Amino acid sequence: MCGKTFDPEEGVVYKAFVPPSEELVARTRSIEASLPGARVPEEAWAAFFGAACVAIDWGHFERMFEARKAAAAYLAVLASARRRRPAADAFRCIAD
Repeated sequence: MCGKTFDPEEGVVYKAFVPPSEELVARTRSIEASLPGARVPEEAWAAFFGAACVAIDWGHFERMFEARKAAAAYLAVLASARRRRPAADAFRCIAD
């Protein structure tokens, strides 16, 4: 059911699954590994980042979700820092 993108008979429209970037997955798993407590099992990771509709233990989900939030924030800061900046000798308009 979760793999569908459109079912006209039921009138339900699902968004197509877009997998997360490898960078986000790697950073999320790295952050989760650094957290205190028991690690999340592989099956939970497959469900968390995959398109399958399976149940995830609530404790594992919370741990993965918090790690993903931290990873997304980290990658957003990196992306912001990578944006092209004007060269030091470039002209800029500055309001008086």
